[in-house]
Amino acid sequence: MARPLLGLLLVLVACFALLPDTIGGNNEAFNLTENVIQNQIAIKQILEEQTGIGEGIKSLLRKINALSQLFSTKIAADERCTQGGEHKDNVTHYLLREVKDAIRGQTDIQQQQWNKIQELEGKLQKYEEIRQQQQMRIQQHEDSLKEKEDTIRVLEDNLRQTEEAAAGQYRKLEVNLTKLLSEMDHLAQYNEEVTKMNTQLRDNNTLLKNLSSACQHSVTESTNISSSARDCTDIQLEGETQSGVYQIFPESSAAGVSVLCKMQEDHMWTVFLARRRHTPQENFARNWQDYKTGFGDPRGEYWLGNDNLHTLTSGDQSYRLRVVATNLRGEQRSADWETFSVGDETSGYPVTVKGYSISSTLGDALAGDDWVVMDGMSFSTVDMDHDTASWGL
Repeated sequence: MARPLLGLLLVLVACFALLPDTIGGNNEAFNLTENVIQNQIAIKQILEEQTGIGEGIKSLLRKINALSQLFSTKIAADERCTQGGEHKDNVTHYLLREVKDAIRGQTDIQQQQWNKIQELEGKLQKYEEIRQQQQMRIQQHEDSLKEKEDTIRVLEDNLRQTEEAAAGQYRKLEVNLTKLLSEMDHLAQYNEEVTKMNTQLRDNNTLLKNLSSACQHSVTESTNISSSARDCTDIQLEGETQSGVYQIFPESSAAGVSVLCKMQEDHMWTVFLARRRHTPQENFARNWQDYKTGFGDPRGEYWLGNDNLHTLTSGDQSYRLRVVATNLRGEQRSADWETFSVGDETSGYPVTVKGYSISSTLGDALAGDDWVVMDGMSFSTVDMDHDTASWGL
C-alpha cells in the first residue's frame, strides 16, 4: 500500500512545484499604463484571465486541503501503528511528513498568490472606476458637444431665416426704390409741366393785366357813352351791339345803376330780373326795401329795383315785356307782351301787362289764366302782402 500512495504524492508534489511558475511568474502582464482609456480592452482581458485563474486556484486549494486532511489522517494512523509496536515502514512515515510539509508550504505559496491576485483585483477595480469616470467625462463632453451642435443648428436656422427675411426686405426695398424712381421721374416731368404752367401763368397774368387795363379803358369809355343812356335801347342807339353789363341812368338813380343788356333779334333788351342755375344762387325771399332799391349782381342773378322799373316804364316811352325760360333739357322758350309798366310805391307798384303775342312759345302765364291775373296786381314781399292771389302772400 505504501508504494502506490508514494507515487501519487510525488506526482502531486511535482505538480505543485510547477504551479508557482505558472501562477506566480512575472507580474509584468498586470502592469497598466497611465492612459486608462487606451488600455480598456487590455484591462477587460486581464480581468477575464484573472477571474479564470482565481477560480482554478480556489478549486486547487480545495483539493489540496482535502489531500492534506487525507494525509493527516494517514500519518495519524501510521503513528498509532508505530506506537503500538506495529511499525512497518519508517520510510513511508517520513515521506508522508515531507509531503505534508511540502503541501503546507505550497498552500502558503498559493495563498500568497491569491493575496496578490486580490490586490491586483483591487487595483483593477480602481482602474475600472477610473475608466468609468473617464467614460462619464467623455459622455459629458459628448453631451456638451451635442448641445453645442444643437445650438449651432438653431443658430444656423435662425441665420437662414434672418437671411431669407433680409432677402425679402431687400426685394421689397428694390420694388419700392423702383417705384420711387418712377415717381421721381413723374415728379420731374410734373415739375417741368408746372414750370411751363408757371411760365404760361405769368404770360396769362401779363395778358390779364393788359386786358384789365383795356377793360378799364373800355368801362371808362362805356360810362362815357352811356352817361346819358336811360335804358339799354339808348345804349344800342349810342352804338353798342354786344350783350353785356352797362351803366344806365334812370331818373330814380342819379349815380347810375348797372344792368344787363341782352341783344336779341337786333334789339337791345333791358333785363330787370335774371335767375340762373349755374351761378351762385341769390336769395330772392327779401323784404320790401330790398325789392324797392334792387339787389344782386347783373353778371349773375339780380333784381333791378321797383323804383327803377317805375321810372323806366312811367315816362313817355312804352315798353314791351319778354320772358325767356330754359328747361332742364336746355330747351328755351319765350313769351312777349306788347304793354308793360310798373306803378309807384304809393300805389304798391302795380303792374300793367297786356297784349300777349300769339307767336310766343311759353304761354300766357301772366294774364291769360283765370286763377292768376297779373295785370293790375300790386307788388308783394315777405313782409308786405298787396296781391289778391289766394295761393300766395
